[in-house]
Amino acid sequence: MIDLHTHTTASDGSLTPAELIALADRTNLAAIAVTDHDTLAGLADARAAADDCPDLRLAVGVEVSAIFPGGTMHILGLGIDEAAPSVNELLGTLAQGRRERNPKIVAKLNELGLAIEMNDVVAIAAEQGGTAEIISRNHIAEALVRLGHVAKRQDAFDRYLASGCPAYVDRTRLAPADTLAAIHEADGVAVLCHPPQLKYQNDAHLETIVRELMDHGLDGLEAYHSDCSDQQTRHYIDLAKRLGLAVVKLLEHLPGHQGLKRPLLGLLVPASALPVGQEKQLSVDGHPHHGVGAIVVVVVFFRKKLLPIDLQDGVEIARHQVSL
Repeated sequence: MIDLHTHTTASDGSLTPAELIALADRTNLAAIAVTDHDTLAGLADARAAADDCPDLRLAVGVEVSAIFPGGTMHILGLGIDEAAPSVNELLGTLAQGRRERNPKIVAKLNELGLAIEMNDVVAIAAEQGGTAEIISRNHIAEALVRLGHVAKRQDAFDRYLASGCPAYVDRTRLAPADTLAAIHEADGVAVLCHPPQLKYQNDAHLETIVRELMDHGLDGLEAYHSDCSDQQTRHYIDLAKRLGLAVVKLLEHLPGHQGLKRPLLGLLVPASALPVGQEKQLSVDGHPHHGVGAIVVVVVFFRKKLLPIDLQDGVEIARHQVSL
């Protein structure tokens, strides 16, 4: 089992990078991609933890916020070169927007009569292994809990922090085309996450959105997510297969850890799909992909030259020769 979409406390996850890696190892995952929102800050700790897990391979990833009217668009970048200027410039722009956004949220909470300071939020982020550079609304929600303003984090979002609530401040986002270009310039593969959050009008509208993103290089579609109904999942699988895109499958919880709010399990792949021994770099359509992400991406994704891969209900991958 591999997992291509996870979050840590570097963004809005419930586990530190080290805790996430330890949990993945205990659950016998073969590979995992750490894909925090708009930051690579959790990768160093994840990599250090993964060094102690010889049976677990770590792939580099990130989930990027993109502009989309009427809904939320997130694009997953997998197998990226974390040193690539394109990704670091993109994430730097988003980080600056976050630094400007968080004090505005706190100011709105103050206007609503809630006693909270940025220092409270920064302290919680530091406690959870983060910094002032990667503070999220989760950290603000936790501060509201500890200060006694709400009973639990979800209450903070429902009453104050979610879109449409009185303390909500929109985040900085970049155009989808720029996001896709940055991921590809970093030798990554780009996946559209949780389509229901787009709030598209109908299936035809979704296909139009996906085709427009494909014009800019979209590689895959997340078909299984806690936001998706069974009918939606079937439609996303059919759409992806018809358009030649990847299908990404996620489950809601790791076994034995029901506290996770983010999907953690990924696609079933044959053991032969993962490299043995030293990491190897692989070229797909002339583009190198880095580390374990290269191998995972080649096996899972329907790049133009990998259409023989067949997914049965998005779960089992048929026999497929991968040249290492």
